[in-house]
Amino acid sequence: MSTPPQETTRRVVHVSSRPTGESLLSARAVKKLDDVRLLGIGEQPPHADGAEVFADFVRVKDTHDADQLIAAARMLFDKHGPLHQIITAQETLLEPVARATEALGLRGMSVATVRRALDKSCLKRILEQAGIKTARDQLITSNTDARRFVDEVGFPIVLKPLGGSGGLATWCIRSAEQLELALELMQPSPEGAVLAEDYLRGQELCIDTITIANEPRFYSICCYRPSILKALENPRVQWSCVMPRDISGDPFREFIEQGLKAVRALSVGNAITHMEGFLLEEGGLGFTDATLRPAGARICPMLEFAYDVDPHLAWARVTVDGCFDGPWERQYAVGTFFLRGTGSGRVEHIGGIEAVRQHIGALLVDARLPRVGATKSATYTGDGYITVRHPETEVVEDALQLIAQTVRITYSQQEAPAPSNTALGEQWAQQIQYFDKQLYRPAWEEDSLASLGDA
Repeated sequence: MSTPPQETTRRVVHVSSRPTGESLLSARAVKKLDDVRLLGIGEQPPHADGAEVFADFVRVKDTHDADQLIAAARMLFDKHGPLHQIITAQETLLEPVARATEALGLRGMSVATVRRALDKSCLKRILEQAGIKTARDQLITSNTDARRFVDEVGFPIVLKPLGGSGGLATWCIRSAEQLELALELMQPSPEGAVLAEDYLRGQELCIDTITIANEPRFYSICCYRPSILKALENPRVQWSCVMPRDISGDPFREFIEQGLKAVRALSVGNAITHMEGFLLEEGGLGFTDATLRPAGARICPMLEFAYDVDPHLAWARVTVDGCFDGPWERQYAVGTFFLRGTGSGRVEHIGGIEAVRQHIGALLVDARLPRVGATKSATYTGDGYITVRHPETEVVEDALQLIAQTVRITYSQQEAPAPSNTALGEQWAQQIQYFDKQLYRPAWEEDSLASLGDA
């Protein structure tokens, strides 16, 4: 009597709050894998262009509630059969997905693994134990803790939640008055601790890795210009990311060595990692943050342009197949300029686009332009972006400088004076709301935004 053939189909459940933008691209990549039947869980169903990606989709009220994910996964199990894995590319969902994974006895990232990277206090302790330099910090569980930390290090300091991404609710505190305002909003407690850090000065940059069985198999460097915190503080600041073509020598060597050592210390298993830190003005370095998902701020698409690869497929291969299809050759330098301007209200006009096209059209590889009538974005990634690439890093940097000098966005309300502490408090309160409710979506994820070819 012959043995029935083993079923090879892997039923993979992809979780996202909204299956749009980068989340939908990651889901499409998983669908391309061999022997995968893709199922979905989310708060909103996919739009028409994404409906064909999922063989089935279960809606829940809150994807950050692990119990709701578990119930939805059991519904999919009852309907489709045994599940192979539950995955997500959304940082705020990593822990609830890990909790659901453990509750259902599936393969995948554990809660402990997620917390080692995403809990900033835990991250710092692990890195320090491994001999990796970080910003001086203090866990704040009371107002007294915060004031004591300021007495030790002086202003400015940085306050941030223990979890979170994209600079949400991360504040630079420059005075005692601002400190009291921040404490009133954050209300630190033993149950709701926040992290205080020394303010680092220097070149902020990130290292991204593809790691298989705890060993980094690929890494990339991207420089932030200026630092995210400076861009968050000042809406006049034009923010960009630069991916130099050559990252083999100084000044990146020590940052890469320490970054890879940090990834190994975190024991992430199979993961794409993203770590941020500084090359300090006074020399040396310090790491500040880490996560276990593809980088935001257009860094993931920039990898595509630098290496001529599909980074979303790479994430799917790592997460589901436990494989890296490398090595990759870095063929280009890449830069992204985020379009933002002074003023407030709604976008009224975008000027300079035709001049950019005429001067550096051969370098342009991707863009999303602000939509006239849209409310101005509240964060440093602005209302749109332009991405350029060239084999020479200097050419890319010159192109970004030209964009900064040429493109102008006009808003419905003129530039306001420097914000008072009252206005700053209102801004911080909005950021906390975005952080607590996970409301933030980059403006450029909207499908309605025009590309340069449409303008």
